[in-house]
Amino acid sequence: MDGSIRARNQDDAIENGLSLGILVPKAIPMIGAFSLEQVAYRHSDSSYDWFENSDTGESIRVPHLAEDRYRYLLVAFNTTGTILSRKRRWNGICPVSVAQHGVDHSARASKAAAPYGLIHDNEEADTGDMITPMKTALRGLHLWGRVEECIVMPMRERIARMAGLEWPWPENIRQEVELIDQRLKATEERDLVDPSLLAFHPHIEGNPYPEQMQALSEIEARHQYLDACTDLLPSLIALREELGLVVSHQSGGHMSDDVSMAI
Repeated sequence: MDGSIRARNQDDAIENGLSLGILVPKAIPMIGAFSLEQVAYRHSDSSYDWFENSDTGESIRVPHLAEDRYRYLLVAFNTTGTILSRKRRWNGICPVSVAQHGVDHSARASKAAAPYGLIHDNEEADTGDMITPMKTALRGLHLWGRVEECIVMPMRERIARMAGLEWPWPENIRQEVELIDQRLKATEERDLVDPSLLAFHPHIEGNPYPEQMQALSEIEARHQYLDACTDLLPSLIALREELGLVVSHQSGGHMSDDVSMAI
């Protein structure tokens, strides 16, 4: 066993597992991740940190080499992008997908807020689009706060760790993301939502952007989403720099075209 492996300890392994979303601080409903309460660290070898599921005795391996961590995150975000590119906003009546919405958001945000804008609805890959009337009804029943506390916010924390972003989000970032979100919602309503399909017209606190919005195809939305992930997310940028990798989106190439090579 060489020195670099001997130097790895339980804290290193736990932080690594959290950064990949394989481990989470507390169990999250609907997510196939292991809470720290249900695992025990066993050892690290040349490629993996090993944990044991205390409930089942199952061995859990977490890659710690940069190349494997980059591959794991790339596949994870590509999977999320694929799912989000198939989910339409406004309860399905708007042709803009959640993946495109994230890309549109990041393109309008400041440099600091762009990665947060890109992934701000990523939990919808697991929860679906929680429409405003449902949230309003749950708030009226004093239930939405519990849903946020136990499901939505833990999911967002996991995503932020995987993306290499701050958690909790800085307040100025949160405010910017919300402002852009409202303006994009207003733009979608103006350009792409058939008002005859709305049971009610939501109150939107924001003016639409002047340019006409066009919906991307499912394939193009997925391509642009993963391209944006590789360009904006600090976790992928840092690993790519560590590995000396160069990413180019010129000549019509997309990262998602090559993700199958990473599996």
